[in-house]
Parts: sequence; structure tokens; C-alpha cells
Amino acid sequence: MQTEQALNWLMQNSGSVIRYRTLTELLKEENEKKIKESGKELLSSSLVQFWLGNLKPDFGRNNMHGARIDTYENVMGKLYEFGLRKGMVVLDERVKPFRQWLSQQTRLPNVGYFPVFYRTLTAAFLAMAGYADDEAVKEWTLKRLETVYPFAKQGRLDNVYVSQNMYPSFPKAFKNAPLINPELYPDEEMKLPWIHDVNAFLHSPFIMENAQFRDKIETIVDFILSPTYQKLYPSYGIVRHAYGRYYAMGWSIHLPGYFESNVKPKDFGRFLLLMNLLGRSRNARKHQWFRRSVSLLESFKTEEGLVSFPREFLPEKKFGYWIVGGKMGLEANRRTRTAIVSESTFRYLEIRKIVQP
Repeated sequence: MQTEQALNWLMQNSGSVIRYRTLTELLKEENEKKIKESGKELLSSSLVQFWLGNLKPDFGRNNMHGARIDTYENVMGKLYEFGLRKGMVVLDERVKPFRQWLSQQTRLPNVGYFPVFYRTLTAAFLAMAGYADDEAVKEWTLKRLETVYPFAKQGRLDNVYVSQNMYPSFPKAFKNAPLINPELYPDEEMKLPWIHDVNAFLHSPFIMENAQFRDKIETIVDFILSPTYQKLYPSYGIVRHAYGRYYAMGWSIHLPGYFESNVKPKDFGRFLLLMNLLGRSRNARKHQWFRRSVSLLESFKTEEGLVSFPREFLPEKKFGYWIVGGKMGLEANRRTRTAIVSESTFRYLEIRKIVQP
């Protein structure tokens, strides 16, 4: 079965989410009536309505970031994968409070580690959903670019960690994780890239269509793809903030299958999201990790030319993070083999489309 046949199969056998995204992104349908009808079906589906209902303008720490199904990051991740974008009235209305919040935040000083992280988190998902040209999103994304790029360009990673013994107050609960050098986050501005930074960079047209900015992004991607970076402690480690407070700091860009020939089932969802993301980078597409990863995906092709990942590779956890592949469901009813084949085939073709537009 050729790609065209696989796309037709998806249109005939998938639910409203995959049909809409196949129609608009993979088939590049130009018939406005057909797109409008498919979009109406998408927005009226119980799956989309459920997640839209979970997007609430609550800016508390535990409501922006966390593993619950109603945290901003998980809801926005799901809506992004459902194909909801700027210009859809229902989405515009739902995200308006978050756009306003970010606009207010960009004018405030950095007080503690979390404001910087939450601004970055918010900007990233807004950029992914098509709001990259918002003044606040653009301002914050560029601010992060000018923080991360110089460090990535330098390429120095021998000073990332310092001895825990430097600080008698270092908590015993964190003794098994390394302490990140405070010089890497002056004024709480983390120089190491977060996955949310990379999402914002690679989903912002004003960056990707600007030669100077694009070169900076490719430098950051090269930095991430280096063996030295990939050998850093997973999720980076522990940060020390003002008044001697310590926090576990995650959201590094460690790539499943980088040092191994295969990908563990528990990492496969994150693996797919990272391929989808880094496939937007020309340097990443040339890297052996990416080429090897494409070959791995193709090993799951069926005799019919579709793709079928084991069900456990595409988990939909009630309590889990979208960003690490814990919420991979795209079909409303996932109990059938057809649903898993639909999700697997769509994700494969989505990545192939990014690599070969």
C-alpha cells in the first residue's frame, strides 16, 4: 500500500481527529466546504469537547504544570494534537486569558525559578497552537533564545554540575541527583534548553523563516544532539534558588534510542513526540539518530503498508504528562485494533510529512 492509499485508508477508518488532520495537514485539502464540514465534526466530537472543558484560566502553580488531565500543559498538548489552531473561535476564546496572562508576565521581574519556567511553558504551547506572532509570545520566545543560544554556541558542558558539598543545606532527599551550577541560571534564567524552549523555537514561523534566528536554532539543535549533552543526567538535576531552596528540575531533551539500537516501550510516546519536533530542524534530519529512528518506525509497517505499534507504545494515562508521551490517544474509542493502527499510521505519516514535505 502506497502513501496515498494509506491516507485514504485513514480517511475511511479513523475518527474525527485523525480524519481532520489527515485532510488538512497530510492531504492538504483545498476544498473549503470539505474542510469546514470536517472542522465542525472535529469540534463537536466528545473527545475535543472534553479537553476544551478542561482548559480553565487558573494560573496557580499546580494548575499550569502537572500530571492531571486539567493542567494547562496537558490540555494544550492534547488540543494541539487534535488540530485546534488559532482562528478557531472556540480555541481563541479559551486561550485568551492565557495570552493576557503572558502579556502581563513579560513586564514583571523574575522572582524565583517558577515564573520563568511557567512563562516559557505558556509561550511554547501558544506558539504550537498558532499564536507565535502574539507580541508577548514573540517577546518571551526571543528572550529565551538569546539566553539559551550563547550557552549552546559555546558548547561547554564541563561546568554544568557542582559538588553538593558546597552547600551544607543541600537536602539528603536529593543526594542521588547532581546539583546544577547556579552560574547557569543567573536571575533565574536557565541557560540550558528546556523541551518547552525547543517547542517554542521550532513552532514559531517568525524564527524559522528568519535566516539569522534559524541558524541559532540549528546551533541549539546540534548542541542537544551531541553525545556530551545526551550523557547529562536525565532531566538535568537539582537547582538551588534564593534563600537556599532546592528543586528537582526536569524537561531536558534526552533522546530515546540515542545510545541504544532500540527504544523502550515506556519511552516510545516521548520518542514519537521528539521525532515530530526535531524533524522540523534540517540539522536534526541529517543526524544518524533521526535517520536510524525513521528506520525503526518503518519496521512496524504491516503487510498492508499501514503501521501498527504495540498498544503499550501509545498510552493514554489519566495521570501523566503529555510532553513525555503519557497522553498519546487520538481516537475516542481505542479498544479496537483499527484504532491503534489508525493512530500508529497517522503518527508515522505525520513524521514522514515533516521530513519530506
